[in-house]
Amino acid sequence: MPDDVTRKPSLKTFGAFADGVGIRMVHWALDACRLELDIEPRHRNGLGVVHGGVIATLIDVACAHAGIYCTVPGNRRSGTTASLNVTLMGAVREGLLSVTARKRGGGNTLFMASAEVTDDGGRLVAMGEAVCRYARGSERQEGVPAESAPP
Repeated sequence: MPDDVTRKPSLKTFGAFADGVGIRMVHWALDACRLELDIEPRHRNGLGVVHGGVIATLIDVACAHAGIYCTVPGNRRSGTTASLNVTLMGAVREGLLSVTARKRGGGNTLFMASAEVTDDGGRLVAMGEAVCRYARGSERQEGVPAESAPP
């Protein structure tokens, strides 16, 4: 990343894995989110392009978060991915990756989301779909008090 570029801070602290990858949440609303990742040498595979696992991680995290935005400050919603489908469509070596995800539907236990990953030129790099499972109480938009939420 060039030194003169200021990136948005993350709206959320993730778990150790996603934070360690360098994912930032730059938009989060009911049924939608957008994440960003500055490509670093550690994200590249032996061919010098971003590893598919990094892109799959972006799609996984984005799809899950598209369905768990909480409408009540201080409360929390959580969930986990049950099924993930990723289609890689282009290679990228440097710059910024952005993933936009939307919740597409679901019920009280499961929800479906889809995502698109683009490079900093707006070129589509990958698409994905996920089926995710709500944690207990997280099927409600208001979530549950943070102290009683599942880990």
